[in-house]
Amino acid sequence: MVRQLFLPSEGGGSLRRFLAIRQHLFRDKWHDDRPIRGPITLFDFRRPDDVADLRESLLPAKSRRGGIFGGWRVSDDSVIGGFSSSVMEFHEGHETKGDNDKHSIAPPFLRWSGKLSTEINRHSHLARNITRSGFAAIFTPEFPLGAPLGNKYKALEICCRTDGRTYAVNLKVETYFPEDMYQGFISGTGLSGTGQNTVTADKATEKIPTDADDYGEHTQISVDEQADEQPILDVREHLKTRQKIISSQDPNNHPYHGHPPAGFQRLILPFKDFALTSRGRMRHTQRDLDGSVNIESIGFTLMDGNDGDFCFDLVSLRAVNIMGGEVVGTKEDDAREEEIAAQFNQQRSKNED
Repeated sequence: MVRQLFLPSEGGGSLRRFLAIRQHLFRDKWHDDRPIRGPITLFDFRRPDDVADLRESLLPAKSRRGGIFGGWRVSDDSVIGGFSSSVMEFHEGHETKGDNDKHSIAPPFLRWSGKLSTEINRHSHLARNITRSGFAAIFTPEFPLGAPLGNKYKALEICCRTDGRTYAVNLKVETYFPEDMYQGFISGTGLSGTGQNTVTADKATEKIPTDADDYGEHTQISVDEQADEQPILDVREHLKTRQKIISSQDPNNHPYHGHPPAGFQRLILPFKDFALTSRGRMRHTQRDLDGSVNIESIGFTLMDGNDGDFCFDLVSLRAVNIMGGEVVGTKEDDAREEEIAAQFNQQRSKNED
């Protein structure tokens, strides 16, 4: 019974979550000598343990195994007599081996959907002086003793698909004040299922450079425009071709395993841009979240004041570093890129001979 509570036979559980984070941090500490580390996964529904935790949370309350640390959960203004409602559900993914057709590959994801209502319950207003209503929220499972990221990571990466509404991103971190919450925002930028990398900041909705900015259509347009004025140098063609080969073989660009996968977008929120709040209000004295970060849980809240249906799909959450407008990859990614580049250069030399 105790073993099933901490190490469930179906996978997942708070102890596995605790060990996964610390094993990754320990491995990076001793085997990654780079000054800037690669990403660390917090939640990813392509991992069996995270799927097991979500399935457990979807069971009726009486059928759950319980425990000290909660699982995935939703909340809304019904707790104060409001009329908003929301549910979460798991969508199975499917991957066809050897097939990179984005239309036949879909990653597994969590769908959080419902209806937001700003209507104030008359009885709640009279009994408890409720003057505002209209919110819904979803929370991840808690990390036992937190996820001690320290100052090794600078941003939160979210692979998701939104409906164009503005969602708050809430980071519950270890602090002396239990009511403190760091909050950022996902701007209302709809996604049409292209899977394009889009990076959005929080407070000032400041745009940050991304992979798409460096290697996407904007760069391609500028090169094509220059082609009409002067011939493209061989070295430029060489670098472009090499980058395309490396990118095509990069597992991070895979339509199923990639970040983001096909049909989703990647949003990156720097920790330093999160605002410190308490009970839903910004604190007068701010403390930057760019020092010793120890994440206890993550949440998303919809409170944009607009009545109607909403839908938010989530694939993964990672802590990442950004350098030169790109997410810093793992040490294995760097080694793989160097190997592919060496093979390309070797083949080019043979062709020239």
